Amino acid sequence: MANASDIITYIGVPLAVLGVLPVFYTFTNSLFTLQNIKRSLRRCGLEATTRGSYMGGVIEVSLPRYSITPLDRTEAEYWTQGTRQSILKGGTWTMFNWNQLITGQSMQRIQYSSDLKIPQAEVDLEELFDFLLDRGAVPDTKGIHMLRVSGLWTPTGTCLMLSPDSSQTALRISTPDDSDGVLSMALQWKPEWNKRDRSFLPPGWMRLEFQAKTGKEENSNLDDYARSVEPEDTSSHEVRDDGEKAEAAVSKGYISDLPAYVPPPTALRFHLSSLPAHPYVQIKHLTYEHQHIPLGPAQEPLHALINAASPWLAPLCLTLSLSYPCPTSFLNLPTFLYALSSSSSIPCGVLVMANLLSSNDAPEWETIYPADRQMHEHHERFMASQHALARERILPEAQRQQVQKLRVQEELSAMSRRAARNQRERMERAEKREREALGSQKMDADLVLNAALRMLQSEGSISVLELDEANAGENDACQSAVEQLLVGIYKASSGIDLPENEWALDVCEMLNRWRDWSSRGGMNKEDLRLVVDDTKAFCWAAVAIGLVTRVCEKEKADGGGLLGDVRECLRVWKKVRLG
Repeated sequence: MANASDIITYIGVPLAVLGVLPVFYTFTNSLFTLQNIKRSLRRCGLEATTRGSYMGGVIEVSLPRYSITPLDRTEAEYWTQGTRQSILKGGTWTMFNWNQLITGQSMQRIQYSSDLKIPQAEVDLEELFDFLLDRGAVPDTKGIHMLRVSGLWTPTGTCLMLSPDSSQTALRISTPDDSDGVLSMALQWKPEWNKRDRSFLPPGWMRLEFQAKTGKEENSNLDDYARSVEPEDTSSHEVRDDGEKAEAAVSKGYISDLPAYVPPPTALRFHLSSLPAHPYVQIKHLTYEHQHIPLGPAQEPLHALINAASPWLAPLCLTLSLSYPCPTSFLNLPTFLYALSSSSSIPCGVLVMANLLSSNDAPEWETIYPADRQMHEHHERFMASQHALARERILPEAQRQQVQKLRVQEELSAMSRRAARNQRERMERAEKREREALGSQKMDADLVLNAALRMLQSEGSISVLELDEANAGENDACQSAVEQLLVGIYKASSGIDLPENEWALDVCEMLNRWRDWSSRGGMNKEDLRLVVDDTKAFCWAAVAIGLVTRVCEKEKADGGGLLGDVRECLRVWKKVRLG
């Protein structure tokens, strides 16, 4: 018969061992989980404080929370992906290299290594958009509009940015894990999408291409340039070697390393910016380029000189950048441009008097005078003269001479009165025609733009391949003409080839007059005479105002479209969480 000791030995001990096994399992599992967590953190290059409750099976991980900003685009790491990309949840921001600043700590209590999450990084939404656009990402119109409308309630997975080939998602809305009411986003990027470099323009920047000079002018410029850099005791062979080295340096992007060789600039890049309290757009960071390779910044006083000499250059540059399907800038147009767009139509009579529109294509606007009145008066004078001559023939010689002398005097006096009357009538008709032209029916802005483009094309000022009524004033032709105008304004403002580009200053003066008559509600006689006398400057101004009108209409339609949605999102969401 079994006694108490046997029961304890054969039953109690096994039961005690079974009761301790879960504790051993929890302890062992906690050790392995802690090791897996540390290994994952080392692989991702993250430093964290870990503490484990081995008996309870809970691991505490304290991870730093970062605030990130993009690197400077001149750094090589800006164009490459992160060397230690995290495979953990919430670590999509590690795909790129950033400037990182620790802003706090995030404590996580987990039981399994798969539950580990990297804290979402805080980033400025405008800087994030600019960075992805600079890398070649394409905004998703529907996704950004959904974000504007729904805000925090935007469905998870909504695409905001597409890959450069628009085939996959690059930026999307993610689950709001520990985001504290802040919008959460996630990144996705592949190495084959890295096709851009620093030679491409970043968002908010523009490039104006200088027209290449050909023929004798180009050869003369090259000879003058060669003489300016040629040493006195240098053979032709050495000069040729230096030229070959220079060309090789240009192809590799090392122009700054050759102080003896500075190729002529072929383009100008600059940044458009505006202060919150400043109503106008300004040009900053002027940089000359040769074949899209920076030669070096322009002198700093030149910025202020250009902004002061031509207040139209920066606003028109911003208008041109906003006219593209994918805008390169998110700045707002100055308010006076919206006022100009509302007064972009011109009376049809003004266009007819400036020979920009045929009378047959314009509505009836002027008084038509009978053309046979002068013929009738001339016939009456002729018949009266014939009757007077017939009467003089039957008179005696002495009386005939006296009557003939009085008749000639009367004809001369009548001719003088008739000339004064005709002159007075011509002046009255000209003044009446001007009044009728100013009060005539206003033509559509597209028709004015189309007429101006045709006039400039006929004079050889611009090259427009095709214009018809269906595509009157197409953006491509208008943008090309405005870009040519901006180059002329820049050169004239900075004193480069001033005689050749003086016409650009006349265009700026015409734009100022256009702004004046739009502010007072219409044109006056002085404005009309200026348009008729300087039709070319008016055509250039009409092209610029036409582009402004198109951009303003696009912004007013559907709340501004993509550009309006992006501006509203940037206004509402200053900071977002990227994870």
